[in-house]
Amino acid sequence: MDRAELIKALKPFSVRCAELGRPLDNITLEEAYPGDSSTSYIVQVEAVWANGRSLWYAIDFLFDVLFETVSYKMRTKVFTIQMIRQQIVCPDREIEPIDTLMAMSFTE
Repeated sequence: MDRAELIKALKPFSVRCAELGRPLDNITLEEAYPGDSSTSYIVQVEAVWANGRSLWYAIDFLFDVLFETVSYKMRTKVFTIQMIRQQIVCPDREIEPIDTLMAMSFTE
């Protein structure tokens, strides 16, 4: 399976998220095993609505919509969904910024 095929299969996923009032700003794919495009992919999702919310809330929503809109064959190519949120920055220069990135493994 190539990247273009999976991106095409994820279009209904993106459309349904928007219909439910939670549009996705960006979807990208990364190979679960870099250099091996014959296996599964990490689906990286960016969405403004997820900022300031629990990552569990976002991941739960995304998995529900994924199961509703993407065929079983295509879902088997999704290794993980990563919710990418904006970097949290503290005005105190002595405190390092925290990158809020979470991944949850796909299991069925």
